[in-house]
Amino acid sequence: MTTITMGSARFPYRLGTGCVDQIVARLGELEGSRYLVVADTTVAGLHGNDLTERIRRSAGPADLLVHRGGEEHKGLGTLNELTEAALRLGADRRTIVVALGGGVTGNIAGLMAALLFRGIRLVHVPTTVVAMLDSVLSLKQAVNSSIGKNLVGTFYQPVEVLADTAFFRTLSRREIRSGLCEVVKNALAIRPSMIDVLSANLPLDENYDDDVMRWIIHESIAAKAQVTENDMHERRQGLVLEYGHTIGHALEHASKGEVPHGAAIGLGMLAEAEIAHRLGMADRGLVELHRELISKVGVDLRFPADVNPDDVRLRLRYDNKRGYLNSAGEGYVMVLLKAPGVPLESEGLPLTVADRSVADAVVDEFAHPAAVAARPAEST
Repeated sequence: MTTITMGSARFPYRLGTGCVDQIVARLGELEGSRYLVVADTTVAGLHGNDLTERIRRSAGPADLLVHRGGEEHKGLGTLNELTEAALRLGADRRTIVVALGGGVTGNIAGLMAALLFRGIRLVHVPTTVVAMLDSVLSLKQAVNSSIGKNLVGTFYQPVEVLADTAFFRTLSRREIRSGLCEVVKNALAIRPSMIDVLSANLPLDENYDDDVMRWIIHESIAAKAQVTENDMHERRQGLVLEYGHTIGHALEHASKGEVPHGAAIGLGMLAEAEIAHRLGMADRGLVELHRELISKVGVDLRFPADVNPDDVRLRLRYDNKRGYLNSAGEGYVMVLLKAPGVPLESEGLPLTVADRSVADAVVDEFAHPAAVAARPAEST
């Protein structure tokens, strides 16, 4: 067990392999009046029905709430459907919400727990790499709007994280490699000491080594703790966790979820390293280090053919880091690195204003040639 500390927030993170029985036992020890297991349609079939039945037999009344998967369903409509279902099932102040799945489910269930009765207990049971080493280590709970990603939400703390790396056995190679991009982010932006060992063990797939995966998770926990221990709301030094997320979130949203979160962040980091270089803030070696690590992960280094770069740039204008800097002007506010583990700073924050024309040019260069060719003439 590891204790996660972020300011005044503290909660246990229990990690194992093949430990579903222990997860159920621990949920029983929390003595919920009812357990609401929230999962998307895929995870419900793989793990949700089984976990809900185990909880029902060992811990108390349990129900499975299922939502449609994907970023396109991570919105207020889905949140409303789930909260209404929870209340109809008899949720009360002693009910425990069990977020079973990846980052989308974790955010939806987390926001639902924060809103029901102004806050009921939340337990994360992550089933993806991104969730296990990134999203459950944050207090941020949010859903998307039609304008941009994660624009409607709040901060809310889980009472526990109960993690079993055996859940990864049901993930595809694409999903595992996408999740590893967040590990690369932790190494490049916060913990460069990870880089050599990480590089030597990439790529990982569905036949991953359990010891390596547990090392990755422990190192990622340490990286997050390094910048959030005294910044629980990630509004100061914790903003470095947004590395790759300005362009990454814009790409993820513009692709309507076709590009998974981790892969979008990987491509976002590479694009942002190129921006830093063109602005004279980082050398070419930093860009090549990004390209080497992200290539080893095995994700595509170009936007999909059906993603219009104009749509990506539109999302950039509504990124959630707007308003942090007084001097932003017409530029894009983003995290940029000078070197591994050395973010550039403005106004005491690890943020930089990137010239819009430079960033827009880089976005165009990462676009698929077919998408650029299909744009109307007046957009070029």
